[in-house]
Amino acid sequence: MPGSNLIVIYGAPFSGKSSLAWQVARGLAGKTAVISIDQLLSGSIAVPDMDADAELEMVHIQLRLLTANYLKNRYNVVVEGPFLFERGGRVIDYQAEIGQLIALMRQLVAGQLIVYLEAPEDVTSQRARDAGREVDAAGALRVRSAYDNTRYANHALRLDSRAQTVDALAQEVHARLEGRA
Repeated sequence: MPGSNLIVIYGAPFSGKSSLAWQVARGLAGKTAVISIDQLLSGSIAVPDMDADAELEMVHIQLRLLTANYLKNRYNVVVEGPFLFERGGRVIDYQAEIGQLIALMRQLVAGQLIVYLEAPEDVTSQRARDAGREVDAAGALRVRSAYDNTRYANHALRLDSRAQTVDALAQEVHARLEGRA
């Protein structure tokens, strides 16, 4: 019997997805896992494949398998990632994966929520500088402008990470998941 929750937090680089994912995860009752697409890409792959498309596809397969495994073992799962990637000057779009992930896992969860996290251009640039990754700021801004913010408009919670603290954002996510907002 499903009792776990699946929350997918997506948005451009430097929007605050990782911080929000961990804060949301800490506030969920029971066993909870955070699956980070960025971590699967950078934390698991020592030498990247020359074929960026194949590597991204492999990481998204890992994402689905990990999510299903955690949910089958009654964990809450918080997935966070950009779902849009810039490789070789082109943007690779995996936004459709969000809806597919939600649909595939529907039978394993009691609750599910999609969260689109955004940050204005100045905040994105400042966060890149603060992280010592100024070189990544331009790519983050290009990816940021490529998001289809209407894709999940009726099903997603849209949050601005500049407007509220991470704690306040997490409270909003919990309230929506519990049907209080």
